Amino acid sequence: MFKLIIIAIIQSAFLAVAQYFMKIGVERVVEYSMTWAYFRSYLNWQLGLSLLLYIIAMIIYLFMLKNYDLSIVYPLTSISYIFTILLAMFLLGETVSVIRWVGILLVMLGVGMIAK
Repeated sequence: MFKLIIIAIIQSAFLAVAQYFMKIGVERVVEYSMTWAYFRSYLNWQLGLSLLLYIIAMIIYLFMLKNYDLSIVYPLTSISYIFTILLAMFLLGETVSVIRWVGILLVMLGVGMIAK
């Protein structure tokens, strides 16, 4: 089980960093219009990196599914919530309310119960 938790943490880190770069990438997308410039604005390196990180996370997830029960693997992916919120706080300057932290704590307690 320890090996699965380590793998889930790695997979969750890839997911969180992918979310961060997706947020940065979509901020570079121009205002909607039916022009090539609009569609080309989606071709930025941040969105490309986000896609690559999602693919890596998916490969790791498929490995976990192949070797462990879905009922254990899927809840463990919620570890990415913690990483994503920390990235949002420290890199994007977002504020996180106490009630959100309580919610994340409850999710993590559930993950801990499932992992046991």
